[in-house]
Amino acid sequence: MEPSSAPEKQAPEPRFIRPPGLEMGNGLAIFSLAFMVFSGAQFFLMASRVRSLTPDMQGIPLASLFSIEGFAERWEALSTNGDVIAFISLWAGLAGLVVLLGITAWWKGPRTVQFLGLRPPALKPFLAWCGFFLVVFILLEALAYLLPDMDGSFMEQVIASITSRPMFLLGAALMPAIYEELLFRGLLLGSLRHMLDKHSAIAITAGVFTFIHMQYDWYLLLLQVLPLAVFLGYARANTGSIWTSIVLHFANNAASVLLPALFPDAV
Repeated sequence: MEPSSAPEKQAPEPRFIRPPGLEMGNGLAIFSLAFMVFSGAQFFLMASRVRSLTPDMQGIPLASLFSIEGFAERWEALSTNGDVIAFISLWAGLAGLVVLLGITAWWKGPRTVQFLGLRPPALKPFLAWCGFFLVVFILLEALAYLLPDMDGSFMEQVIASITSRPMFLLGAALMPAIYEELLFRGLLLGSLRHMLDKHSAIAITAGVFTFIHMQYDWYLLLLQVLPLAVFLGYARANTGSIWTSIVLHFANNAASVLLPALFPDAV
């Protein structure tokens, strides 16, 4: 009997799976790069705004600005200007977002959507976490009301200087919600989960998130920023979608702008 001429089935090539420690290291490196791009863009844009909004400094090369008398004082004055913050936050966030998504897609390939949690959440858990957020937000606002110092001089100066609330909502409320959630509850949390359990990863992510918001007073960091960071971490992890934390983050940012306008006597 002649042997069969049918082609033999070839065994599939084994897929290389990187060790969890290496995967976490790759993720942390991408996180650092995306954050450095964002920070560098912030620095460049801030220097550009100082120059463009100061008649005596217009036309001076950026590299020469830092040695000019009065530059540091002008920088500090504009750092609490709501319009400047919105402009810088919008474009620096966009730059960081492009780097984050581009390199993560190259790294994870078809697993990017799952890794970052880009699929929309199921309606029932999403609504449940929205309800939880409303309770937490009311409690934190009640605490701020009982302790007036928690309003913070930084945000008071920012809100008082806003000339376009829609632009501020876009640049300083929506863009930070998208970029920071993808950076922290997407990339950083997902990278840590290669080696750590959910609770440890959420705790570390919340700590790093709180640390980079050092422009706020310490009591705001401990009583508002840190609890919010922990809450958003669990919202993202338990719904499996980054869109849950993005929506809740934006709601928190938007409320900080709109509530003082609606209830000025309460601030």
